[in-house]
Amino acid sequence: MNQFKMYIGPGGDVKAVKCGWNWAGFFFTYFWAGISKLWSLGVFSFMLHLVLIVVLLFAENNIEQVFHLTAAIWMVVKFVFGFKGNELFEKSLCDLGYEFKETMTCVNAEYAVYYFKNKTLQPGSAGSS
Repeated sequence: MNQFKMYIGPGGDVKAVKCGWNWAGFFFTYFWAGISKLWSLGVFSFMLHLVLIVVLLFAENNIEQVFHLTAAIWMVVKFVFGFKGNELFEKSLCDLGYEFKETMTCVNAEYAVYYFKNKTLQPGSAGSS
């Protein structure tokens, strides 16, 4: 079970944001940022990735050291996305007018939204007879 912070948007839209580590942000960096509508972060990380690739392509001397340096820089970026990705997404939601309502424990974000909208049900009780 994971904890999710529940946000309600101006139009009544409900979003669940997982607390803690963001695997999608870690593995997919700028793709995740684009899907999460964090446009400036996505463009910045994509451009940084391109710069690191260009630096690596034009490194004639000490290519192994340049490779390790660029890989280390990119891993730092990936860890920032993993550690801070959900917090950045929460800030983006608040900037769009979403309001934090509560924290819930649930299996995944879809169930958290479902249970938040239907508060009479308890997590784990759906489908049990």
